[in-house]
This record gives sequence, structure tokens and C-alpha cells, in this order.
Amino acid sequence: MGSEFTCTFCGRCCNGFGRYITINQKIGGAYSVTLSLTKESFMAVLDPGRSTLFADTSYQNEHPHACPFLRREDEDRVICTIYRSRPRFCRDYICCTGKVMREDALCGEMKGRRDLKTDDPALQDDWIGLKERYGGVPDLEWKKEVSKALAASGYEVVFYG
Repeated sequence: MGSEFTCTFCGRCCNGFGRYITINQKIGGAYSVTLSLTKESFMAVLDPGRSTLFADTSYQNEHPHACPFLRREDEDRVICTIYRSRPRFCRDYICCTGKVMREDALCGEMKGRRDLKTDDPALQDDWIGLKERYGGVPDLEWKKEVSKALAASGYEVVFYG
């Protein structure tokens, strides 16, 4: 059981990948790239409208281990400038933002912003109800309400970061 992944655009997943992604050369409007983690080579093409953003390397100056295609879009969001042509490794990756425990056993993993992967039907039902009830509240309030509600059901919630 589980739910769809919703990216928060925090960039944490990509901030360490720069040591594994090498831009070999620019060929026309594309980049020949190697991902050493998987020994995968691929052609990266900047997404439409991302050229100016990609030209700004200030994010890489601040985060030297970040993926070379990661850029700060605004104060709260970083984005992949090659999202449409990103490698399979990146397509398959889903971050884990927290966990739900019961008596020291892992019951669920929080993925992305407010999604949950679990095989526990009661936890899944609780989570769906919490999303319906608190779906529109700010993240800090969401975390507080989820922790309180799931604690009342015998779970312990641990948020990362």
C-alpha cells in the first residue's frame, strides 16, 4: 500500500549527487553526462525555459557537491534543469522525509511532502483521514497534528530534517 510521491523541491536529494555526475562535454544543445553510481551515460537536455537559470552557477558555488544541473529557482525551491531528460537513477529515486514506528518496528515511511508508504491498513486509513482533514495547513502545523493524532493511535512519528 502507499500513495503517490509529491516532491517538496527542497533539493536535499540532489545536494550530494554532484560527486557522482560528470558533464563530459556539451554537444550542440545537449550535454554528454556520466553517472558513476550506476555507470550510466546519458544525454542531458535543458528543459525549455531553463537556459538562463542553468547559466547562473551561484547555487553550485554555495553547494559544491550538488548535482551540476540543480539550480535555485526562488527562496524556497531548487529545481532540476534537466528534469525531462534526467537519468533513470533520478527518475526512480523517492526521498524519505520521516518514519512511523510502533513498539520499535517500522510501520511506514513518509515520502515527499505528505505521502506514506505502508503495509499497515490501519495506519493507511489514519493517514488518509489526516490528509483529508489537514491537507491545506502549513507544514509545521501538519507535522504537529500528524504526530499528535498518530500518537493517540499508538504510533511514534519521526520527521527527518
